[in-house]
Amino acid sequence: MIAKEVFSSEEKARIRDWSGRVRAALLANRRQFEQYPVPLLLAGDVYRGIWLEHNQDNIFLNDYDPESAWASQRAFMRYQREDGLLPFVLPLDTKTGYFQCEAGYGQVQCIFPFTRCAMTIAQKTGQGEEALTAIYQAGSRYDRWFGKYRNRRGTGLAEMFCEWDTGHDNDPRVTDDGIPHGCPDKDAVNMPNLPIMPVLSVDLSAMLYGNRMALAELATALGKDHEAALWHEQAAEIKAKIDAWLYCAEDDFYYDRDSRDLRKYRTEHITRLFLNRVLDQDVFDRIYTRYFHDPKEFMPAYPIPAVAISDPHFVKTCPKNSWGANTQALTTLRAIFWMKEYGRQDDLKRLLLRWLRAFIAYDSKFPQEINPFTGAPIGTGVNYTPSLIIFLEAAKIISGKN
Repeated sequence: MIAKEVFSSEEKARIRDWSGRVRAALLANRRQFEQYPVPLLLAGDVYRGIWLEHNQDNIFLNDYDPESAWASQRAFMRYQREDGLLPFVLPLDTKTGYFQCEAGYGQVQCIFPFTRCAMTIAQKTGQGEEALTAIYQAGSRYDRWFGKYRNRRGTGLAEMFCEWDTGHDNDPRVTDDGIPHGCPDKDAVNMPNLPIMPVLSVDLSAMLYGNRMALAELATALGKDHEAALWHEQAAEIKAKIDAWLYCAEDDFYYDRDSRDLRKYRTEHITRLFLNRVLDQDVFDRIYTRYFHDPKEFMPAYPIPAVAISDPHFVKTCPKNSWGANTQALTTLRAIFWMKEYGRQDDLKRLLLRWLRAFIAYDSKFPQEINPFTGAPIGTGVNYTPSLIIFLEAAKIISGKN
């Protein structure tokens, strides 16, 4: 169980004083791209571009700048490839820096389903049928891309080809056995020539399920009832396959599966099943109670660590930019969605307030990650967008607005 936080009057005043500055920092993370008329939201000072794995950040930005939040959805659709692949990044610097391109396609790196995110923002911003149709078409093409290029084993599950497919930098789960950072020739179609490939992915299969459920909802909104029924059927199929291929009864946990066997790395990838509501309530309750109430698993002083504390793959040195140990802001930001969906609102409030405690304790610069035992910031990055959002959402709790 997450510890309950109590803030003094002085601390509450400090939080109120910071709130305006943090809102300003969030809006300052928007940048003007040459090819777009509206500034778009970056992930932070280190990541100079808009990233598909950060698209859910725009759902929160919508409260402050709905025009920018919707513009990012249009940008991703504009650069969707003819084969259906969405870009994992749209760099700010197209002629210099690491990418030197207008759009990157070297990995998937999509966790929060694009269709769900774009539909949510379109509805919040009052977009009409034309916009909803464009999202539906883009999401459908993206689903077909996975069926054609990430189903080499024919299981119907989504396959991982590289470390960055999941966005889990320096996570042993996706680096062991020689798995490369990105896909060969910087194209997510290409699979590395490794004996373990392809890897059936919990992360990507859960995302695909969530995308299909969103497409079913969107099809209904567009009056496509027959297509909605088909999407529901396809979602049910992948859900059954996740259980059949990726579930370990002995551990009551879900793991990736390579060409040999299950890859038993107990990491926070399990929360992808929560985020996309793949698990029925009773299954979620059982797994959550076992692993997310235990300080030796995913409930240290500052949860949720990237790897369970007791797992032998946990990187005890907690190096920077590590999904092998550290408590990541992205994980907590995504928890805002699934904790509400699964009725864990009290735990969510406590989780956000633990982050708020860490921010106050270390006069934080709002880093990407914190130490799971001390709450100390890790790395040198500042004003990471998910951390800024976490602060603002936690401040609402303190002020009684949430």
